[in-house]
Amino acid sequence: MKENNIDALFNPKTLALVGASADQSKIGYRLAENILSRGYKGEVFLVNPKAPVILGKQCIASINDLPRGIDLAVLSIPKKFFMESIEQCIQRGVKNVVALTAGFKETGEEGIKLEEKLRKMLEASGTRLIGPNCAGLANTWIDLHSTIEIYPKMGKVSFVSQSGSICSAFSSNIAARSAGVSKYISLGNKVNMNEADFIDHFAEDPETSCVALYLEDIADGFKLRSAAEKTARRKPIVVFKSGRTPEGAKATFSHTGAMAGDDKLADGAFRQMGICRADSLTELYDVSAAFTAIPALSNGRIAILSDAGGPGVIAADSVIQEGLQLPRLSAGAQDELYTFLPSFSSVLNPIDMTFTRDVGLYERSIEVLKKEDIGAVIVTIPSHFAVKEQMVEVLRRAREKHGLPIVVAWLSADEVEKERRTLWEAGIPCFTDPQRAATVLKKIHQYSTWLRKRK
Repeated sequence: MKENNIDALFNPKTLALVGASADQSKIGYRLAENILSRGYKGEVFLVNPKAPVILGKQCIASINDLPRGIDLAVLSIPKKFFMESIEQCIQRGVKNVVALTAGFKETGEEGIKLEEKLRKMLEASGTRLIGPNCAGLANTWIDLHSTIEIYPKMGKVSFVSQSGSICSAFSSNIAARSAGVSKYISLGNKVNMNEADFIDHFAEDPETSCVALYLEDIADGFKLRSAAEKTARRKPIVVFKSGRTPEGAKATFSHTGAMAGDDKLADGAFRQMGICRADSLTELYDVSAAFTAIPALSNGRIAILSDAGGPGVIAADSVIQEGLQLPRLSAGAQDELYTFLPSFSSVLNPIDMTFTRDVGLYERSIEVLKKEDIGAVIVTIPSHFAVKEQMVEVLRRAREKHGLPIVVAWLSADEVEKERRTLWEAGIPCFTDPQRAATVLKKIHQYSTWLRKRK
């Protein structure tokens, strides 16, 4: 029943907004506008006892007036009406309730008791609740925008977050890496549904190629392990879990009432489950987007290609610090490189071509590296503003022709932002720092190794 409910949650044919408002300053108006303006094709009911029409759509007065068996009800109502509204949803056979209303266990003892009462009420019913204290959900594949957060660019990363605002941050930063979101959902207090339910669901979702999460606590370790190991065998999972310090753990309670738990235990458990743990939000964005471009690595042997000494040295340090390998190239590869590179170049690994404006040398060097036992190439680019368009085309062509995973560290900032996005679109992750490039390859290699052992 729960799995059927989750499918109806993300792909509802009928949706009710309880607490729709005609007041543009209210969340209920913003939700109504988001749901109605995006192009969602399902049947929408706006529930408001006072306003007959909102945004040109007729309203109904009460939950009791809804048809039976609504797929999704989004509640944006004051706390004093909340429990009664949940009872009415259960009586009308609503399959899923997304509750934005706050004021439960995150507020202390009284809120904890109220939330426990809510939990028992739901357990005795067929209704599933997301939240309370959440921000809603989106599904770009059906134009569903039932949330107060921003609408994401369409893609194949599904995101589960204990924080609503991080849904917006994730959507924005994934788009900046030319990737996109399939679905996102804000969990809030996780009274009835938690991260394991959604990880399990996304294992079977054809519109999801990578699952990303922001967590403040783990609701059920055994359930998470079962769901994660099943899903990780089919697609990567990336998690950023906060509350690593005592101070951060205390802060999670005031946010969602979450008890963060022992972070070292979580770290080890994630590794066993095949989950890639991100150490920052930036890393969460980087790794999640990179998995859409590079699903796996054949090995952890990395080649570095640069036309300047400093960036190559920094990249070499980063590769070794991340536990990857920097193998010396074979004599045959060195000889072949010297047939077109200057005699004063270094071709051991890193390959330092020395400064050149002949961007074709990058492609010819990658062609040589393809013959070596290499898992991926890190290409460092200092500037190359005068030939930046040609540089992008050369790397795109090399990736397409040779199939060798390429990650770029283009050290410039705004001057090449357009080119950086174009490389991402071509399946070539591009960063401003060799360290970020090496970290992403480390995470992909760790997942690839875990996957090979399980298979």
